Amino acid sequence: MPLRIRHHDRRALLKTIGALGSTAALSAFGASGHVAWAAPARPMRVDASPRIVSLSWAGAQMLLSIGIAPIAVTERFDYPRAGALPPMPEPTLDLGSHDEPNLELLEQLAPELIVIDTNQTHLASRLATLAPTFTVDIYDAQHGRPYARAVAETRRLATRVGCERDAQRYLDAVGDALAACARTVSMLGTLPPILVVDLYDDGRHLYLYGPNSLMQDVMDQLGVRNAWPGSTDSGYLLQGIEALAAYRDASMFYISHGASDRIALHNLSRSLLWQHLPFVRDRRVEPLPGFFAYGALSSAVQFAQALTAGLVALGSQTERAHG
Repeated sequence: MPLRIRHHDRRALLKTIGALGSTAALSAFGASGHVAWAAPARPMRVDASPRIVSLSWAGAQMLLSIGIAPIAVTERFDYPRAGALPPMPEPTLDLGSHDEPNLELLEQLAPELIVIDTNQTHLASRLATLAPTFTVDIYDAQHGRPYARAVAETRRLATRVGCERDAQRYLDAVGDALAACARTVSMLGTLPPILVVDLYDDGRHLYLYGPNSLMQDVMDQLGVRNAWPGSTDSGYLLQGIEALAAYRDASMFYISHGASDRIALHNLSRSLLWQHLPFVRDRRVEPLPGFFAYGALSSAVQFAQALTAGLVALGSQTERAHG
């Protein structure tokens, strides 16, 4: 079914979108082209106690969201390039790569707590000589449900640093943001199923997101159906574009990564198979402003708002095409 906006809901829909655009905490798009959503629970100070470093971007997102600025993070300058939010304060230092952080600098910083990902536990014994560690565990194939786990991990980290009330205010804001998106989506009438993908630059493959991904959990909350019925432990799967022919009624949304997208789209445009896919032929392919797909709750809201805006845009496009 094509995406259509019910006429009697048009005024309410425009009112809702206008409210989203006028509210700083819920603005759909930032000037950088990335989705912009950040609602830290209180003003942030880099010099505030406790002194925390994060080797985990998801951990850094959680800290920033409850009003604590980490004094240092890994791959600090790639964080904004990936579209990750909340913004990292300028004074925050770079600790080098995620896999091989600068342990000498880390020791000099004398942190009170070091936040790490589950894929960094091999560093735990060395880090434990410098400070206590906190392991962020959101993306666990055995447990799944990354959105619910992100909520739980935000609460757990907040308890560890004594910011329970700030965390609750933040979690309430997240819930309100997703509820606003769900209300907007509900006004769009019958939705087509969608594919959420990352493009692959060879022009023959792409990554499909499905169960065990944050995107799937958000889609479920918005009432949007994933056209891809597959199942993965990691939340995504590399697929050849020939497999996409089965999803004739779907619309596709790809997570934008700047220059790499241009390469991928150029290579895809040379493929007759790609050109003849129904959603490509009918121009039902939309970019989503870049965000950190394996992040915490701020990533979930970024995706929810970007997808909502994309669905509205496709609905308007469909209406224009049908006069």
